[in-house]
Amino acid sequence: MNLNFQVRNNTIVARIKHFNVEIQTSTGIKVKKECWNINAQQIKNITSIVNRVDINRYLLESKERFQRFYLENQPRTKDEVRELIKRALSNEKATRIDLLSFAKSFSDQQSKKINPKTGKPLAKSTLSKFRLLHEHLSEFKNYCGKPLDFDNIDLDFYYNFLAYLKEKYQYSPNTLGKYIQALKTLMNEATEQGLTDSKGFKSNHFKRISVDAENIYLTDLEVRAILAVDLSDKPHLERSRDIFIVGCYTGLRYQDIISLNRGSVSGNYINTVQAKTGDRVTIPILPQVLRILEKYDYQFKSNAKINKQLKEVCKIAKIDQVVRQKSYVKGVLVDQSFKKYELVSSHAARRSFATNSYQKGIPTATIMKITGHRTEKSFYKYIKLDNKEHADILLKAWQSESILDIAK
Repeated sequence: MNLNFQVRNNTIVARIKHFNVEIQTSTGIKVKKECWNINAQQIKNITSIVNRVDINRYLLESKERFQRFYLENQPRTKDEVRELIKRALSNEKATRIDLLSFAKSFSDQQSKKINPKTGKPLAKSTLSKFRLLHEHLSEFKNYCGKPLDFDNIDLDFYYNFLAYLKEKYQYSPNTLGKYIQALKTLMNEATEQGLTDSKGFKSNHFKRISVDAENIYLTDLEVRAILAVDLSDKPHLERSRDIFIVGCYTGLRYQDIISLNRGSVSGNYINTVQAKTGDRVTIPILPQVLRILEKYDYQFKSNAKINKQLKEVCKIAKIDQVVRQKSYVKGVLVDQSFKKYELVSSHAARRSFATNSYQKGIPTATIMKITGHRTEKSFYKYIKLDNKEHADILLKAWQSESILDIAK
């Protein structure tokens, strides 16, 4: 009398025929049908399936226990056989794949993955996001003092988890949204593997929180002022300034700038592949940029202190306009005043390029081809114009079309 295992509705079930009557009992172990080897009666050798070795061992030992129980008890009825199956399955608890063990395994696997768009390992920020998600889930489980598993990830969990993270870590809405998005990725992967059929996380209300950040850009005049500063006696500041200027006139991210080399330049153009997206971009080289590239022999070194040094450079260049900015401090939205140079970072160069190009009337589609933005929604987050600046663009367009003269 042989006990066999099958996968039905993404769950492993124990099955036996007794006097032409089929008897089956669920093991409670979730696995997707395509991950099951029906001939070997075990989960396939798929590294992403947590504890597959322990589960396969459990299934094999359960079969052996059932054979022994059957010979010892000689059951006659269907109920007696079913009871023996349950005894065989419960004699040793299976190592079931739960939410936390899956989150830990999923996080560990990210370091081995390659971004299919770029062909490179995943960014450190992505690895950190999933590692911290696992830590936060573990902490939240201890905080609640009750089990936390796939079926618990519903709207009640969503609101309670957000409240917990905000109270303990004072995270901003965008940081909270980052962890919710990571959790949804995790749950979708678990669903794909057949580990859960929970639908709670797919609710329209179970969504990533996102608010537009208030970031600054530098005007053309400010960029020129920074370029004009004599930093020959401060080479560390000069190098950071020059990298920033390249960003202001090309729209390239910092990581892409320091990856440039002679092979990136062909004639009057820079041809490079963006590290973040894997997109190839072609950018015309302005004389200011060409002089900087030649100055450093087409190669920049990485600099962990660049943001601090850029603030110092902009202070010297008197980029000291008072700027009011709303930001989250310990989870609370506050309105603060800053000198503009205090808010400058390497990424402000990319925003400056996009915003200044937009103000010049360069078509949005053209700017997006340079910056590598794939949607207008993501692109417009880079356009940091106030109401008056938008009005000035409209006024300039009217004047060029002589609309004002016609109105007279």
